[in-house]
Amino acid sequence: MSVYLIVLFLLILVFLAGAIKFVTWYKSLKRRSLDALKDLPDDQLSDWSTSFLANKRQEMDLLADATIQEIMEKGELAAVNQLFEMITKDKDQLPADAPQTLKAYFEMSGELPVWANQDLIALGQQIYIRHGIWVNLMLSYKSLPECYACASGAEVLFQTARLNEKHGEMNAFSRRIAETALFVVYAMTPGGLSVKGKGLRAIQKVRLIHAVIRYYLKRQGWDASKYGEPINQEDMAGTLMAFSALILEGLESIDIKLEEVEMEAYTHCWAIIGHLMGLQDDMIPHTSASARKLGHAIFDHQVTKSSQGAALMDALLVFQNKKSQPILGEKSNHALMRFFMGKDISDLLDVPSVETAHIHTMGKRLKFWSWIAEKLDKSLVFSMVLQWITKHLSILMISRMTDTSIINFYIPKSLTVDWGISTPKNQRHGASLD
Repeated sequence: MSVYLIVLFLLILVFLAGAIKFVTWYKSLKRRSLDALKDLPDDQLSDWSTSFLANKRQEMDLLADATIQEIMEKGELAAVNQLFEMITKDKDQLPADAPQTLKAYFEMSGELPVWANQDLIALGQQIYIRHGIWVNLMLSYKSLPECYACASGAEVLFQTARLNEKHGEMNAFSRRIAETALFVVYAMTPGGLSVKGKGLRAIQKVRLIHAVIRYYLKRQGWDASKYGEPINQEDMAGTLMAFSALILEGLESIDIKLEEVEMEAYTHCWAIIGHLMGLQDDMIPHTSASARKLGHAIFDHQVTKSSQGAALMDALLVFQNKKSQPILGEKSNHALMRFFMGKDISDLLDVPSVETAHIHTMGKRLKFWSWIAEKLDKSLVFSMVLQWITKHLSILMISRMTDTSIINFYIPKSLTVDWGISTPKNQRHGASLD
């Protein structure tokens, strides 16, 4: 027997051993996850009324806001950006001379809720890592644009200029999309929500950035009576539902049928992310059905045509039309938007019209490829390989979105440029979000 045959034989044995181990582990994980569903807390509200949601527009994030308030009063913004850079480079611990306020924040904000279940987290992240291509696709063609349809929330994005700095500069916009996608990858990749996980650190940093944006917007004449407080509880919950409940609906639209325990596990992961992002308990649904109910309640409460939402949508379309070449043309991009969002929301956001036949054609193509992927995924042996492929394809997709090799979660440049904040030296020589 030749050396090549021996090597091939050994590789096959290693693959089979790994496949058997993975299949055994996954089946055991699903059984434990089914048992774990019985112990999840009941949702505190069976309905989210308009008046309830309206009140939540006046509530923000006490921990992060208090942390930023104290840091700003002490003039420690440069220290914060330096610490963010260290965390981006995967430093396990904060430096000993870090501000005590910041140490306390990272300690308190890094604790998982008491109802978190490690088996459900592991299963939910498996669902993402095996369907990541489709999830990332829907982030751009469904979740983000449907957020733009909520006029009050879109106003925050527009005002801070994080998506359209310099009148829609492509590099700034692409980095913002890449940041969002990378945030999801970090949080939903196995291990991302562990004590030293990249997802946990990214969540903690983004939560602080939200507080910084609130801090400055409120000092620049923000109209809370019209829009609610900036990045309030309803807007945060709406974004969370867009990344969880709306994703599940999007998967169904291309005939990807998850089992009940898989949907609940995916929802559980995002419930934990919501808790870590500063959402209050009564704004965190614990079942996929409740998540959809909350998502639709917020959407019905907030969806309104606005020039800001249309501008953000236009910037997204410009981005998609450029970055998807040569795979997709402009017409197909518009068709995908209309396929996932439907006619009413697409019209509200001024998505260019496309022939119905072309929209149906794009839908059929997606369903064909998702059918093939699901056939492979249902065979756990292939799903082991599929998740590796999906993870690396997702990273490749993100790398195509931006020329920046490292996405840093810094304070947005638009704050430093438009509002006269001095830029720390370390940020001047590194990549920033905008």
